[in-house]
Amino acid sequence: MNTTVASEVMSQLSGCIHLFGLSLRRLFRSRQTIVCALLLGLASIAVVAWSIRHERSPKEFIEEIFLAVYVSFLLPVFSLSQGTAGIASDRDEKTLVYLLVSPLSRPLIFLAKSGASLLLALVWTMGGMALICWLGGQPGMAALRVLWPGILWSTVTYVALFLLFSVTFRRATIIAMAYAFFIETLIGNMPGIAKRLAVSFYTRCLIFDAGSEFGVSPAGAGNVEMFLPISGPTAQMVLYLLSGGLLLAGLLTFSFREYVR
Repeated sequence: MNTTVASEVMSQLSGCIHLFGLSLRRLFRSRQTIVCALLLGLASIAVVAWSIRHERSPKEFIEEIFLAVYVSFLLPVFSLSQGTAGIASDRDEKTLVYLLVSPLSRPLIFLAKSGASLLLALVWTMGGMALICWLGGQPGMAALRVLWPGILWSTVTYVALFLLFSVTFRRATIIAMAYAFFIETLIGNMPGIAKRLAVSFYTRCLIFDAGSEFGVSPAGAGNVEMFLPISGPTAQMVLYLLSGGLLLAGLLTFSFREYVR
């Protein structure tokens, strides 16, 4: 009996690892990779043009490049392109039902595919941030030293949210784009505490907290009263809880939802 159970566990683990590798290769070879590469290339050109003036400071880099270009656009796009594609691509190609009848359990399928999405999203977000900061010269490298933890956890939270979209909605990519570019922008510009419903709010709070040594704050744009930031540790704790809760919600939804062709 113990030998049979051990054999079954090893078989499930082997299948999970194989699915993880297959999903990783499919995501890397997808059109999302081309889109991400093109966007990162365009952003890199903009950063090089910005850095031509050598008297730039870390504060200027964070406010004019990192917040305006990376956090507002590239971070959600990189997370969205990998987070929604993990499972939504199988639904769009009508191959998900064949995957569900495989010997692998649904939780393992979800963990394997979400793990591949998260890993590739982190490669893009963290690698893209490193490249942009390096192209920004000394101000960018100084900013990289303090900003990377916030981007790491923001990526995990974004991917967890978009994975939940992918197992809940049929056109997950369209819905995720609407959320990232319209709903978050709308909520993020609302006065009061309503903006705390947006992931980008906590990302910005982490950046303002980490960049305070360079003089970065919401007051730099004259909107500290409207932004109402929270402390960096509190924002990080919220992202911890959000990412865990969203991943659990995605796993449960995928485990019990009925999918048809």
